[in-house]
Amino acid sequence: MKLGNEPWRALKPDAQAFDEVRIITVPRYKQSGLSGNEWRISASIQLWRKGKMIVERGARDIEAACMFVGAFYLDSCDNGLAFFGGEDDICDQEGCSQSATVTYRLKAQYCREGHRTEPHQLTIRKFCDRHKTRGDGALEDADDNYEVVK
Repeated sequence: MKLGNEPWRALKPDAQAFDEVRIITVPRYKQSGLSGNEWRISASIQLWRKGKMIVERGARDIEAACMFVGAFYLDSCDNGLAFFGGEDDICDQEGCSQSATVTYRLKAQYCREGHRTEPHQLTIRKFCDRHKTRGDGALEDADDNYEVVK
């Protein structure tokens, strides 16, 4: 039974909402006729995915940013900024932002307990040249479970 003609981009079982978290120092020069001029610092928490900054929030300093990053991560997920599927023609390998060069059709899907099901429509994943070899250590994300589409 097929549900649609359009390919569906398969979620990866180990996908994460963001693939990079940065906490950086942000210097700024404060000028004031009353209290004088001086350099001040704050911090910035940045959540990245596929080489693009998705969301950023400031904090008082690095220490405060470190304590706040978990809540910021969860808040960003709750606000719909998390994404676990493939994007555009970017490689589906976690943390990779290279252009995909190969598209694979999944032959079967597997739940976390290892039960096999047949896809209800054309289900694909895309990878760059570096990540197109998937190996044999997983059930769903294994070379044997893919067929080249293009």
